[in-house]
Amino acid sequence: MSILQNFSAKSQPVINPLNKFFKKLQLKRCITRAGFKKKRGPSANDMIVGAISSGFIAENLHAAATSSASKILPVCESSMYRFMEGTNGNWEQLSLNIAHEAYKKIDSLNSSREKSRYCFVFDDSILEYPKAKKMELCTWTFDHNEGCSVRGYSCLQMGWTDGESYLPLGSKLLASDEESESFQKKHTQKACPDAICKTGLDKRTHASQIRTEAEERTKPELVVSWIKRAIKNGFKASYVLFDSWFNYESLLKNITPLGLHVIGMLKQDHRKYYLLNNRGKASEYRTLQSIAEKMKVNSSKRKTTKINNAILFSVKVVAATANEKVSEGIKLKLVFVSNRNNPDDFVVIASTDLTLSDEQIVKYYSRRWKIEVNFENQKQYLGLGSESISVKFDNLAAFANLSCIRASFLEFKRRIESDVRAIGALGKCVQEQIREMPIAQSLLILIASIRALPEVLARKKIITDEQIKAVRKEISSLIRNWFSGLTCYVVEFINRWKTEFKDLIPVKTI
Repeated sequence: MSILQNFSAKSQPVINPLNKFFKKLQLKRCITRAGFKKKRGPSANDMIVGAISSGFIAENLHAAATSSASKILPVCESSMYRFMEGTNGNWEQLSLNIAHEAYKKIDSLNSSREKSRYCFVFDDSILEYPKAKKMELCTWTFDHNEGCSVRGYSCLQMGWTDGESYLPLGSKLLASDEESESFQKKHTQKACPDAICKTGLDKRTHASQIRTEAEERTKPELVVSWIKRAIKNGFKASYVLFDSWFNYESLLKNITPLGLHVIGMLKQDHRKYYLLNNRGKASEYRTLQSIAEKMKVNSSKRKTTKINNAILFSVKVVAATANEKVSEGIKLKLVFVSNRNNPDDFVVIASTDLTLSDEQIVKYYSRRWKIEVNFENQKQYLGLGSESISVKFDNLAAFANLSCIRASFLEFKRRIESDVRAIGALGKCVQEQIREMPIAQSLLILIASIRALPEVLARKKIITDEQIKAVRKEISSLIRNWFSGLTCYVVEFINRWKTEFKDLIPVKTI
């Protein structure tokens, strides 16, 4: 359903209801810093505002151009598509700039304790184009969910989260190496043999860089360079979250020197780890399955009580290959968690931060699920993988980052409008009031219970009906003496609630 109003042909010039959020996130400044320029016609700012808004008008740019709210677009549909496939601006940098503006606003709302728990998140998803014939760099890509190769791209995304909000920092479309021997054994021909590749591009341009990243650079290399770029642009985080497809020793060793810890799931494969004894020295070289069997036997002997039934146990290990020395490996804390779908099975979450408790490691790793939800939302509502079917790689990469920009705007809008701390001083007063109300209500319940004590004793025949008045008088005297002995601060606090307390405490000062 469209979130913008329908406009008739006789209406006044259209006012975009998202303009106030564009100003809050300094969209024009972000566009300039990303290198967007336009010599003729509407400005680059108007074109990008129209492209972002089109996702909220209809399902895609074509549907938006033919809708009743098409006046929000500054030019016709074909001109919008030509602008999207232009090579002047850097869409990845624009997505990063907008996310950083939203990050600064969200960061100002969080406490110092929350700031120490920021996380970067990485994951990839398959963008499938089954009818593609001439798409540039479209290759056979293995889809782990389907268990087979499909025509399309692997869309790598990086995100930032504080546990409540999630901001996508951009998208990279990656292609498979169709010239490798392993690929040629599985496939007799390329996914798009008729695809026309751009040649003669200046290597300093963004168009050349995204093609180099798609064809030549590996995902671990992109992850490390992306983290450095995000930190350089002003993002702060303490942890990096992965799933099992990224969590390898070589990548961990490249990330930890950047001052970040890594938390991720491990594959239960042939890889072995050095178990550490009580002195912190490597003692045994085992697989995850072997470690689990040994720890289950030890835990049954100790008969220790579990704080969390889902967490089975945890161990400290050194991750090192057979060709490496133990001193060259990296220390990890492994948390074995019961598989919800199969109680006899388990999953293993590894953390390079050995000081975290088992519960904290599982809690931080659960934040990784936000990127999965983000992928689903972008594909279903924001046009990721479906808004453009252009054969040009620049156009596809631009629309992939455009969906990230829309997601950042929506998350910023949701957080600013729902977080009471965004109201400023009023928010602090509300927080203080919320803290005080449970105390006052609890005090009311306690005094009411004490006042009702004579009737309770009479019903249980502990005292007679004639003694009720005497007991009630004694209780009132005790409450009066208790109130007169309180500190001035507590008396002032209770006086705020005098309308509730006046019937319970027979004291003249209330």
